[in-house]
Amino acid sequence: MIPFRYLLAVDMDGTLLRDDKTISEVDAAAIRAAAGRGIAVTIATGRLTTGALPTARALGLSVPLICADGGLLIDSATGAALERRSIATPHARAALSVIASHGLAPFVFLADAIHCDGAGERYRTVVDTWSQQIVVHGELGTAEAWQGPEGVAVTAGVGPRDGVERAARELQRDHAENLDTVHFAMAGLTRWAVRSLPRGCDKGEMLARLAERLTIPRARVAAVGDWFNDLGMFAYAGRSFAMGQAPDVVHQAATDRMRATSATGGGIAEAIEALLAGG
Repeated sequence: MIPFRYLLAVDMDGTLLRDDKTISEVDAAAIRAAAGRGIAVTIATGRLTTGALPTARALGLSVPLICADGGLLIDSATGAALERRSIATPHARAALSVIASHGLAPFVFLADAIHCDGAGERYRTVVDTWSQQIVVHGELGTAEAWQGPEGVAVTAGVGPRDGVERAARELQRDHAENLDTVHFAMAGLTRWAVRSLPRGCDKGEMLARLAERLTIPRARVAAVGDWFNDLGMFAYAGRSFAMGQAPDVVHQAATDRMRATSATGGGIAEAIEALLAGG
């Protein structure tokens, strides 16, 4: 095999996956040929292990995957966590308490599954983008299944906008020492979500650690993405490619703006050709 000269990190939803959740044939072909052209391709996604592994394996990816927005580095062959950034269980319980106090449905994301209670089960089709492995408990806060020594990858709450905004303000005000919290509208829905990651955790941090593992210098690391959670790896990578439909803030952070969009696909192939043309 040709030694890897480049590392290319590829976001999933809105980047690798088109709006209909399929991968364009041109992107699939480009990724499968990448290793022979000296490019190590990884997925860098907010999804959990179970939400990313099937796609990675279908594409024949061999290098570790970045999951849970940088909280997990996953062995693409075994699915085991090679590195993890976790929210300690006491801090996760505190976040769930805030979420519940504002009338939101609470969720806990582990590496391989999402845990919720009956209130969260009705949002199954909302959260199964991250993982289709969903475990429902009678009461999430006291369920032992998620409260292990390894902590959790993500805590989240889903509900009306006003409740989400109140919960986000409280988490940012009272728990910023341990958690990085954002809130956002769920695409195509009237529901909103608040999400907390371990403090300082993002895709860029784990991308740097993966590059170190592969002994690929920062100048030869590239990233393709379309959303705000891709900004960390844009900041780290020597070259960054924003999908055509990305918000202006994301375009401004990238070195390259692509023609391809999540409607057309082809963004990964476009980025690979541009990367190789750059020498």
